[in-house]
Amino acid sequence: MVFPLIRGRNVRRWHAEPELYIILGQDLQKPHKAYSEAEFRGLAPKTLAYFQRFHESLQNRSGYKKYLAESPFYAIYNVGPYTFAPYKVVWKEQSSEFQCAVVSNQDSKSIVPDHKVMLVPFESASEANYVCAMLNSTISRFIVAAYAIATAQSTHILENIAIPKFEPDKALHRDLSRLSEQSHEKTMVGVPVDDLEEQIDVFAAELWGLTSEEMTAIRESLAILSPPRKKRGKEGAVKAIPEEADEENEDDA
Repeated sequence: MVFPLIRGRNVRRWHAEPELYIILGQDLQKPHKAYSEAEFRGLAPKTLAYFQRFHESLQNRSGYKKYLAESPFYAIYNVGPYTFAPYKVVWKEQSSEFQCAVVSNQDSKSIVPDHKVMLVPFESASEANYVCAMLNSTISRFIVAAYAIATAQSTHILENIAIPKFEPDKALHRDLSRLSEQSHEKTMVGVPVDDLEEQIDVFAAELWGLTSEEMTAIRESLAILSPPRKKRGKEGAVKAIPEEADEENEDDA
């Protein structure tokens, strides 16, 4: 019942690492439904007793009132088999820059995204990395920057970026997947991945049929659409705000 929890602040390009955990009272055989209180009491009586300490607060959640009023008070909205998929491409809904990462399991437990993290579920690491490479390409980031607002980078993005279906027998698809894997590995240990991202852009452009002139125009346009945000320091100097400082609204689940 205890799972690693990933929040928006834990996600950046090529890396996502949980810092917290979440207790889920969902039936893992039917994840969209919570265990009944009788089932919960039989499985984990002390955990149920812990939840009961917050009965009123849990029952007063806006999401619970809207979607789950007939369910047990600890039920969580929008949980399904996708929540526990072995591989997921994730990105934060609220961010000054669109950035994705692949997550799998931690200590044999599925990593569960919170309600401010978008996900695409996969059964294959190769396919997840292929999609992540395409979404992290300069082309995709330009598309998102051109139409989406920073506080609403939801799953509509996949309706506006046409990623060809992964075909493992195609060398180009395998190369993109491999480059994503390498980007994750290097980012984890703090090694820059500019060279890998340049290769991803070349392969993504080939897959989408874009010329080098078009790619140059896309890079220039993205630079205009995504200037570094600034704030004043104590001495009046202008300083860039790090990506981790993005604001997040932690609404009720």
